[in-house]
Amino acid sequence: MDPELLSVTVLLPDMFQTFLKQEALVNPYYEKVKRESEEWLSDFCSFGPKMKKKINKCDFSYFCAIAAPFAPRSNFRTICDWGNWVREPLSTHVFPYDDMFDNGCLRDKPEESQRVMESLMMPMMDDSSCSSNKERLRIVQAHDTVFQRIAAEAPTGVQKRFALAMQGYCQGALIQIDNHFASKTPSLEEIVLIRQRSAGCKPLYHLVEYAHGLLIPDEVFDNPIIQELECLGMDMVAISNDILSYRKEQAEGVPHNMVTVCCSNGMSQQKAFNTVGKLLEQRYKHWDEAEASVPSWGEETDAQVRRYIEGIKCVVKANLNWR
Repeated sequence: MDPELLSVTVLLPDMFQTFLKQEALVNPYYEKVKRESEEWLSDFCSFGPKMKKKINKCDFSYFCAIAAPFAPRSNFRTICDWGNWVREPLSTHVFPYDDMFDNGCLRDKPEESQRVMESLMMPMMDDSSCSSNKERLRIVQAHDTVFQRIAAEAPTGVQKRFALAMQGYCQGALIQIDNHFASKTPSLEEIVLIRQRSAGCKPLYHLVEYAHGLLIPDEVFDNPIIQELECLGMDMVAISNDILSYRKEQAEGVPHNMVTVCCSNGMSQQKAFNTVGKLLEQRYKHWDEAEASVPSWGEETDAQVRRYIEGIKCVVKANLNWR
């Protein structure tokens, strides 16, 4: 059958609403740091020409440049190194770490995936049983250097928040692998919670917190309004990702996509996009309500908290403006 006869045209939801209508600022060090970061990761992991070309084409440093527009060069470089290490682009799954668990060599190996994740987390959780470098993947060692830089400069609270966020990312990725291995199709509500973690958004909040040199009391992060804003930002990123990447992921057989889950439950593609789009609309509405309800901790702390909230916004903006 002619492939064109199988094509379906759908109307996508408007994703540029509320603060996403604002212009996205770009870090002035983007061009130079992009090249440095890509070369560092490729050299550290001994990537060949094909992988180097894919990483360059993906240009995740541009995402980072919007996420942390005011970061000084050295801190911005750390964010780019982490981003190039972990992220998968909308155009093609190329990234060495995240890709292993999505559609790569560990996709159908939950036990091996668990061991790799534990190896990654050991240094961040101050685990004295951490294996020697000879026993750890080179791509895992690359992340060690990123965390070492954060630990050398950031307050203890920032380090702990980043480590816990990375733990959440690992847990989300492992749930996706377990579901795929067991041929389990989660409900829409379940996949939203899984993608909230596996999208890898929350670690970026605390990378931006580190990169912008914010000094926020730890108790601020226990506030339910701040936690709600964090979750809303993660949902916005995950939902918009699944909308924009549906066609590619459907072709690759990637099951952990909200639109795919809706279709698996009997919806037409347009109804699935409409359903997931409504989830996004709800998050936009709740964001404005939550941001208007942020409490006060005093003038000095309030200024830092506003910058943290702007950081969440910048991460969400980066996700939609990343070219």
